[in-house]
Amino acid sequence: MTITFRWAAELPQYMNDVPEIVRAYAPYIVLKPDAIEIFSTEIRQTESDFFVKITAANRVAEASFPIQYAQGLEYKKLTKRFIKMQLYAFCRNLTGVSLPYGSLTGVRPTKLYYELIDKIRYPKKYLEDTFCVSPDRAELIEQVVNNQKGIYSREPDNVDIFINIPFCPTRCKYCSFISNELSRVRKQLPDYIKTVKAELEEITKKIQNESLNLRSIYVGGGTPTSLEAEELADLLEPVACRNYGVEFTVEAGRPDSITRAKLDTLAALGVTRISINPQTYKSETLVALGRAHTPEQIFEAYTLARNYDFDINMDLIAGLPNETFDDFARSLEKTLTLRPENITVHTLSIKRGAVFNNDGLQKQVGGEIKECVDYAREQLKKAGYGPYYMYRQKNMADNLENVGYCLFGKQCIYNIDYMEETNTILSAGAGAMSKFVYPQQNRIERFPNPKGLHDYLAKKMQIGR
Repeated sequence: MTITFRWAAELPQYMNDVPEIVRAYAPYIVLKPDAIEIFSTEIRQTESDFFVKITAANRVAEASFPIQYAQGLEYKKLTKRFIKMQLYAFCRNLTGVSLPYGSLTGVRPTKLYYELIDKIRYPKKYLEDTFCVSPDRAELIEQVVNNQKGIYSREPDNVDIFINIPFCPTRCKYCSFISNELSRVRKQLPDYIKTVKAELEEITKKIQNESLNLRSIYVGGGTPTSLEAEELADLLEPVACRNYGVEFTVEAGRPDSITRAKLDTLAALGVTRISINPQTYKSETLVALGRAHTPEQIFEAYTLARNYDFDINMDLIAGLPNETFDDFARSLEKTLTLRPENITVHTLSIKRGAVFNNDGLQKQVGGEIKECVDYAREQLKKAGYGPYYMYRQKNMADNLENVGYCLFGKQCIYNIDYMEETNTILSAGAGAMSKFVYPQQNRIERFPNPKGLHDYLAKKMQIGR
């Protein structure tokens, strides 16, 4: 059953993500601007209480929250949480469906857990009782936080470097990143390398001049190994030549982009960690996704990379179109036989900028994907892997999550720093986002680079004149 509503609410700007609670109930509840029936949410504030009234489908729910009126961050946080909890309860009663993360809609559930640790004796139970997080997901959040001990850090002088190389051999249908097929933009590549190198020179000067503590370097994309070995060496020279001796990750996610010459170059640059991402081992699915490689090439690339000292991550996606539980289970089993240091289990998300969304693919619900993800969690635990970072996205199958698992002591520092937003990240490249974190002020400032390749080059070259 699907109920279609038009969202009607006059909410302050800081509550602009509140409707995500209702959208999380798709396909049971769908919000459309031209729908006849209205989903109304009203709020009212007195000197001592905050009131919310929800009306939809001939139902009305009202609730109040005792809080002194103020405009501070704490007031905004608490009132937004309250209205989300009331909306979740209303939608749950309307549909009879409970979501695994209850009233939590944010990308980073673990950030809430860290917030609760110093205030609540049993934060896991608090997640269940207050935010209606299911017991198994509350336990997962707790496990992730426990596995970040000794790495999680909020020191003000900590920084990470992120470098974006937004090029791929082909475009995967699930991807929404601003990425370019390299063959279409190769003429711009020399300018891109020159521009990124200039950014990196400024970043390394800042780190040196301010005596900052560099924790990790992460090169993402796109597929950085779309570039030739000489191009990679040239682009990464500003960070590699300084011999920082920190975790240094390069995403080599597409097996068809990996060669011995490129691995030689990465090893010489000081890279310590790479990814080789199958997503699936089913040939028909790889073709349907637009990935121009075979299952055999996954094994070939992995075997080649094992001649070096890299830690290796491998990604799998649960919920790919036309894949069954058995298909996913076989992909997981094949990955476990290789025993990489890290395995990331993604739940398919239908992203707005992806081909899948344009093709009309709908978010899957009903529990089939949850069965896959829970099976992976069980099998990975048996094989000695523990969950150490997680994040969520909109339109995820069964409203689940993405989780990174690792063998003991093999956590990726950058993944933790990025997901927990504990440290400043200095970024270079088109679409890269620098984030300046001020832990003592509980504040983050974001400075994005232009997303499009041409806009990025135009702006950076103009600044450089």
